[in-house]
Amino acid sequence: MQQNVHGTDGQECSVHDGYPIQIGDASLQFETKTVQDPVVTGAQVLAVAGAVPASEFLVFQVLQSGALEVVRPEQTVDLRHPGAEKFVLFRSDRTFRIFVNEQAFDWGASHISGATLKQLAGVQATHTDLWLDKAGGHDRLIADHELVDLAKPGAERFVTRPIRISIKANSRDREVDHRVLTYWEVVKLAFAQSVPSDQIIYSIDYASGPHQNPSGSMVEGQTVIVKEGMKFYVTPTDKS
Repeated sequence: MQQNVHGTDGQECSVHDGYPIQIGDASLQFETKTVQDPVVTGAQVLAVAGAVPASEFLVFQVLQSGALEVVRPEQTVDLRHPGAEKFVLFRSDRTFRIFVNEQAFDWGASHISGATLKQLAGVQATHTDLWLDKAGGHDRLIADHELVDLAKPGAERFVTRPIRISIKANSRDREVDHRVLTYWEVVKLAFAQSVPSDQIIYSIDYASGPHQNPSGSMVEGQTVIVKEGMKFYVTPTDKS
């Protein structure tokens, strides 16, 4: 980035006001810092991030493909190249190889959350499930908040799949593409044309739900976690 200023002789000259870089943590939460050099080393990235002692940290550059690449302390990155300005820091002394949808990633922490894996995969978290690919076809569903231990022998493999959950609303088969439904989403599964009204209120009861909410009722403003085969009973009542 450049800005034009006038020197003491009245001539216009150009002054660079720095190069913004984004520095993230193991949750892929980023903040913006500014460096003055167009070419930075891994050590400079650690310094601007305040990562001390530097010897205890690893720096990864986030490539345009979404993959992570280790940047050694003496290695340089040219910030004038598009997509070169994003980095992730880990307090770690080793990397862990993982595969998400057959794409390899090197990670700098011994644990990683389901939500972070979805970010690496570039998928819409609310409409996508993440599975740990296990031998023998016994894949395990990984929740967004769940931490997976990467320190075990071998590289862990993950796959993402669109959410498709079959449920029943007033005994009719319905399919939803996300795991948390709002009150009005449930109402519309039973009565597609329903809208908020001063005349009609809908009561909702449900059964065969997951362990978080196996059975119960809903009122407007609430949400519910759904699972395969869950049953909803929606009843309209005329308030007049």
